[in-house]
Formats: sequence, structure tokens, C-alpha cells
Amino acid sequence: MKAITYSQFIKQLAIKNLSPIYFFAGEETFLLDECLNRTVHKINADTLNKEVFQAPDLDAKAVLTAAQTLPFLGDKRVVILKMANKLKNDDFKLISTLIEKPVETSCLIVLFNDKIKDLKAKRKDLINLCLDSKKTVCVDCKKIYENEAINFVKEEFLSRKKHISVDLCRQIVQDTGTDLLSLSNEIEKICIYLGEKNSDVTEEDFIKISGFTKEINIYMFTAEIENKNLQKALFILNKMLQTGEKAVPILSAISNTVRRLLIAKSLLEEKKYSQQEVMDYIRIPAFFDFRKKYLMGLSKYKLSHLKQCLENILKTDIAIKTQSQVDEAFMLQKLVMFICK
Repeated sequence: MKAITYSQFIKQLAIKNLSPIYFFAGEETFLLDECLNRTVHKINADTLNKEVFQAPDLDAKAVLTAAQTLPFLGDKRVVILKMANKLKNDDFKLISTLIEKPVETSCLIVLFNDKIKDLKAKRKDLINLCLDSKKTVCVDCKKIYENEAINFVKEEFLSRKKHISVDLCRQIVQDTGTDLLSLSNEIEKICIYLGEKNSDVTEEDFIKISGFTKEINIYMFTAEIENKNLQKALFILNKMLQTGEKAVPILSAISNTVRRLLIAKSLLEEKKYSQQEVMDYIRIPAFFDFRKKYLMGLSKYKLSHLKQCLENILKTDIAIKTQSQVDEAFMLQKLVMFICK
């Protein structure tokens, strides 16, 4: 049976009868867990009718016994096999008999933590067996693209009765990435901040909780560099160093900030891009006044100076990583002073 997507699986689970076997495969662990939890919830089996096994430390005979045992005061037993991509050959032979001849009084759920279309997968034979089985529902829990992640964020907020704009959803994805577990954690954090009474996620809320994947002090620090505000940038830098922030991550943040400024300046002056095209290219959000502030800061920098800044960043990076006696705090302060001079 051809593998279906997570969305197709959710729809199918809601309207169709349960299958005796479910095969959930992919690298997106959040989707694997969601598929498992939704299926178990649908079956509604109590603890007496549910058993969980881990493939690396497996006794396949115990799985067979669990599947063949009649449910106790219930309709079905649930047998969950996790990390099936690490099944040993002897265990695979026994598990394959369950897939070829399913037990109607039980539901076998197999979690495979690898790509379903990976030709180099260690247990490609298990993948093929499940795909060929007419009684197995196979779900491809693959990593999702950015546009899909934006839709995911939107839907997750709606499921919590919160309304959020597409622009804010896009910014969350850009800051956090497309890993669904990370996105889910950030969504949960925002909802806790808003509480039950507030149903709208506003730009002001976003700014207040803008520590999505970065420390808020790093965000403030790079914002002051973008605005070429030396006094505030040095103040925040010293605070970060006092609280134990390491030099290398700080330097990386400085480098990323200067590189983006340089790209923006080059596109404006050398490639003759419009301001809107530049903001779209370097992904400055269009809502609130982010673009206006960024362009104001950018106007304070010269293209030649930004190129010199990159050279100084490289020298500072080499010094910090190769000279054991170097004063890292002094090197960073000196670099910030050069950038914002």
C-alpha cells in the first residue's frame, strides 16, 4: 500500500475503521509521536491492553505473544514497536510474520525512525514488507518545508483557539526553523503567556516574547549593532559576558549581523534593488516597523566600512580560537567599537 501523508492519515483515521497494522516512518519525530498518540487514542485501550517494545533490546517472541493474547475486557490490544529501524535479523523474521498474517484482535503499531524512501535504510526489507501489505497503513512522517511549517503554526494556534496572522506565523518559522517539536514548544510558550482570555496574538505580544530560538540579549545586542548604537551595544555585550555568555556564539551573532548588513547594502547600491526587494531577500518581516528601523540603521553604514568589518571579524575569530592567552572580552569590545564607530 502506498505511503500516505500525515494530513491524509488524520482524515483517514477519523472516517475509516482501524487497520490491524500501522507503520509510521520518517525523521520528523513530532509527527511520529502524533500518529502514535492519535491511533492509541482512537483505539481507546487501557493499560492492561497496551504493551510497548523497543527494537534495540527486543525479544521478538514477546511481541508475538502480546499480539496474540486476547484483549482483557476490551475490543483490541495495542502492541507498539518503537525504533523498528534497528531490528535485528532474527527479530525481523518473527515480526514479519505478524505483518504478513495480522492478528485481528490486536493492533500493531510500528515506529521506524528513518526515511521511508531511503534506499540505504538498514531495514529496507521492513519498509517494503509494510508497503506491500494490504492491511498495513503506512504514513510518511518526513521533514516538512517552510510553507508547510507556516500552515502548521497557523493550525496549531487555531486548535488552541488563538488567532494569528500569516506574517507572524512566517516570522516564527524563520526564527525557529521547520522542526515541528521546536515550533510546538514555542507555540505552547506563547499560549501560556497569553492565557485563556486573550485569543489574538498581536505584534506587541510577538516582540515581548521574541526570544524564540535566541537569547533575548543576543537579539537586543544585534539590533543595536544594526542601528549602529555603540553605547547600547557595548552595554548589552558586557552584560552578556558577565552572565557567562561564551565569546564564540557572540562573535557568530556579530558576523551574521554584519554579513546581512553587507548583503543589503550591496543589493541596494551595486545591484540597484529596491528597498522592498532587499527586505524580502534578507527576510526582514513586513509587519510593525521592523523594515523601517532596519533601513534607518542600514543608512548609517557605508559599503566599504562593512567590508572592512568582515575582515576584522575574521581576525578576531582567528585570535579567539588560536591564542590561549587572548582577552576575549577586550577583543569583542574592540570589534564592536570598530563596527559602530
